[in-house]
Parts: sequence; C-alpha cells; structure tokens
Amino acid sequence: MSEPGGVRVPGGVRVLTAAGRVARPWLNGDGVTSEVAARPLGGDPAAFDWRLSIATIAGDNPFSGYPGVDRLLMPLSPQGLDLLDGGTPLHLGQFDVHGFAGEDDVASFGVTEPTLDLNLMTRRGRCTGSLRSVDFSGLWTVEAGEGEDVALVVLAGSLSLGERTLPALDAVLLEQGGRATLEGTARVALARVARLRR
Repeated sequence: MSEPGGVRVPGGVRVLTAAGRVARPWLNGDGVTSEVAARPLGGDPAAFDWRLSIATIAGDNPFSGYPGVDRLLMPLSPQGLDLLDGGTPLHLGQFDVHGFAGEDDVASFGVTEPTLDLNLMTRRGRCTGSLRSVDFSGLWTVEAGEGEDVALVVLAGSLSLGERTLPALDAVLLEQGGRATLEGTARVALARVARLRR
C-alpha cells in the first residue's frame, strides 16, 4: 500500500502528486484535509506515528483534538491565518510555523476566505518533527538520515527531480537512507521526522 498519487523513483524516493490526493473530513467534522504522507501506511488513519497533510480552513472552527500528538502548522495562503490558542489570539503570516500540543484548545477565527495550511503531526514518544520553509535556486541535494523520514512540498516556483517536473503542492518523500537531487528555483516546505528508539 502507498500514498495516493505516489510514484517510486530511484534513490529511495517517492513523488506524491497533489492530483492523487483525496479530501476527507477532519476528525471533528469541522473542516477537510488531504493527506500528503503518513507512517505507518494503512490501518486506522488516526493511529499514525506521523502524518503530513494540507487542510482547507473555510471558517471559524475548532481544530480536532489529537491527544498524545505534537502539531506544527504552516499557513500556505498569502493572508496567513488567525488562531485562538488557549484563548490567546495569534496571527501567523504565510509560511510561519506554530507548534502546539494535540490536546490544546486551538481554533481558527476571523476567516473571511478559505485558506490552505500544512500540518505535521507526530506521535509523542514515537517520533519528533520539524517544519520550515526553504527558498533555493539551482541544485539541492536532500538526504534522509538514519531513523529519519523527510518530506518536501512544493509551495511556489519550478522544481524538477530528474526528468519529472513537480508543480505546486506536489511532494517528495525520502525514507531512511533516501537521497534526492532537486533542481530549479522554488520555495518548499521541508518536514523532517526522526523516529525515537523504543
């Protein structure tokens, strides 16, 4: 079983196309999300070790509760996103990153038009994650180290992997030992997940 739209290419790399994703309701039913990648594959979609997804937020809604999960949120739309985190208002600009626990009381507010937001969720005690945006031009080689998964999502610009061109919101997934050389001028979201020894 593989991610929707997943195509394996040499080097321990998968290309995950935006066109292959399916939008599904949030756990609380107040929004929709499209999964980019998750581990382990298959089974209960809420029983992930880690999950990367793109949500559409169309109004003022509470976020789903995910006990035992750490979350990183990156607004992708130019207007950013306004949140209430534990009742405290917070504005996130485009490509800013905000971290919070899945148990926290977090909601969007003041939403006047739909926004896209990238979400990285990691199961506490099983793995840890980081999320940031990167601008680059030319060649860029990315590697996944021991016990690490790396995902890149194209946010803007033009990017190629070998002979394959990656449009906006397509992604590349590298599992442990994977290596990819990307070319172009682009902004990408870079998510790294380190598995914890148990």
